[in-house]
Amino acid sequence: MSFSLDRFFRPTGSRFRVFAQAPLLADFREPQIIWVSSPRGSLGPGPSDARMYALDPVGKEPYGDADLPPFRGRRRLPALPDQNGHFDHLGPDDPAFRAAHVFGIVRRVLDVWEVYLGGPLPWHFSISHPRLELIPHVAWNNAHFGWGFLECGEAADDAGTKRPFAMNFDVLAHETGHGIVFSLVGMPTPETLTTAYRAFHEAASDLVAMLAVLHFDSFIDHVLRVTEGDLYVENELCRIGELSQTRQIRSVSNALKMSDIAGLDAPPLEIDGKTVHKLGLPFTGAVFDMLVEFYLDRLVAMRLIAADLAETLRRAAEQSEGALAAVDDRPLREAHAREPRRFAAALADARDMVGLRLARTLHRLTPHHLDFETVAATLLAVDRELSGSTHQALITACLEWREIRPGERAMACGSRMR
Repeated sequence: MSFSLDRFFRPTGSRFRVFAQAPLLADFREPQIIWVSSPRGSLGPGPSDARMYALDPVGKEPYGDADLPPFRGRRRLPALPDQNGHFDHLGPDDPAFRAAHVFGIVRRVLDVWEVYLGGPLPWHFSISHPRLELIPHVAWNNAHFGWGFLECGEAADDAGTKRPFAMNFDVLAHETGHGIVFSLVGMPTPETLTTAYRAFHEAASDLVAMLAVLHFDSFIDHVLRVTEGDLYVENELCRIGELSQTRQIRSVSNALKMSDIAGLDAPPLEIDGKTVHKLGLPFTGAVFDMLVEFYLDRLVAMRLIAADLAETLRRAAEQSEGALAAVDDRPLREAHAREPRRFAAALADARDMVGLRLARTLHRLTPHHLDFETVAATLLAVDRELSGSTHQALITACLEWREIRPGERAMACGSRMR
């Protein structure tokens, strides 16, 4: 079921050199070459094309409510394609690299989700801005996606060194995720905006990043190597936006339930950004759990591990970290040592199973009066269309453990086809 973007776009696409994770991490200090869908020779200086363009401004302030693209101030020289139309000749020491890096990552993330969706994704702001402006650096400790732009600041690592978000795959993919959610789900009116909509936006954007990074074969190999095939072990897949070897912005693998958080009933504009992120974590965790469940199912189906071991791991994960640590997972680790490529294929399959379901769920949701009960009902409805009753109990269990339950009204009419 799984597919390789690099193999798919190699015959006709364009090459970029990018970091699969933040280069401050030991295993990701060197960029790697990827192929994106942009037809060879179609990209101009910047890089730029008909959908987006990168520029590196001098002394720019972050965009605000009354300040929108296009940027008209001074800028550095653009990244230029080589004679064959590629950008992989640019390395991290080149001043133009970060603009090319941002463009390449955003294009890669769009490629992932356009494959899941089966077609191009129009920008939600296209009524006034036909192209997305990509700003690789402003002097600011944040990054954001707004009306016609994505721009990146920087954050200090544990040693106090400023690390540009333009080099951080997770941050770029998360911000691109906001654009995907805006385009697919839509924007509510002030009267129909809910706090759950804001929380879901953050959760879905983290999941966009998590699934997109799994389209790097090197990342899949890294995760399976450090965990020896046991995804319940803490690993880079769980971490979003690493700021050091041990510190990150958020974790998609968490034990939060809806009863652990407070604020979904608060007025949506009175909740600060940090709280909004936390409110979305139970749903993020539920989908991460689904990824691991699908992965275990694939391992069993491929006869790499026994069904009773998969069930033991599942039961222990529902209990506590201590229960998980007590499970004898040597058969799983030994199987991975024998068959690492088949384990990688199982994880890629699980990635695409979750990605396809999430993409179709986003496409069906309405932004008005959004709640997590409706999101859950829509996800289950999408899964039923894809595979009948096969995975319904698995998905329901992941959601209900997080106390996300589809209401009767949501099950009946909470989703709609676009």
